[in-house]
Amino acid sequence: MTSHSKGAPIYLMDVRVAFKKNKRVLERSMWVVSVFDDVSDLTRFDKSSMFRLKHEIYGKSKANNQIIIREIMNKKFISKSQLTIDEHRKQNNPSM
Repeated sequence: MTSHSKGAPIYLMDVRVAFKKNKRVLERSMWVVSVFDDVSDLTRFDKSSMFRLKHEIYGKSKANNQIIIREIMNKKFISKSQLTIDEHRKQNNPSM
């Protein structure tokens, strides 16, 4: 069992997201809750947040649509996770 003192911080973030719709690139501000506070880590390791963003933008579309997180605009600390950041990375990417 891990203690809360070594856990990764959980953040509520406002992110700027770019996506394609009808051959146009659109941008929107959306919210994300995650332990990853870097854009590259967020897109690479946090599959549940990326799935939620995709589902919110495109719906149940079967097409291969991509979402690009441009930047993190605001970041607010919520709590601490029971796992460290490395344990979260291993949990979300078993090939590591």
